[in-house]
Amino acid sequence: MELFSRKNNAITSKRKIGDYGEEIAKNFFKKQGYKIVKQNFTNRMGEIDLITKEKDQIVFVEVKTRTNQNFGYPEEAIDSRKQNKIIRTALNYLFEKKIVSENYRFDVISIEIDQSTQRVKIKHIKNAF
Repeated sequence: MELFSRKNNAITSKRKIGDYGEEIAKNFFKKQGYKIVKQNFTNRMGEIDLITKEKDQIVFVEVKTRTNQNFGYPEEAIDSRKQNKIIRTALNYLFEKKIVSENYRFDVISIEIDQSTQRVKIKHIKNAF
């Protein structure tokens, strides 16, 4: 996926950045041996970027991608309101799927992309909230 335009090296859209970040995160988890259960799960409560499984634990993942630090680090954008929304969405997912006996946790993948070099920095925060 081409993230930067050739004309002015500018980001073409926020959605493309988010989609690109989610693909990076998905590949990161696969390399770590996680199973990808669902990407972009939505229900009436909200959205979860990735649902993965590590051994016997379900991992609900919020992915935040940034191309600069004008608004802080990517993970700083996940405030308590956003965390509560993710938790409610995840609990609704567990209820919908009738999952009662498995452990679960909430992780954050923070991705920083350097626009000039297109280098990617990934930070995996386990049990983020």
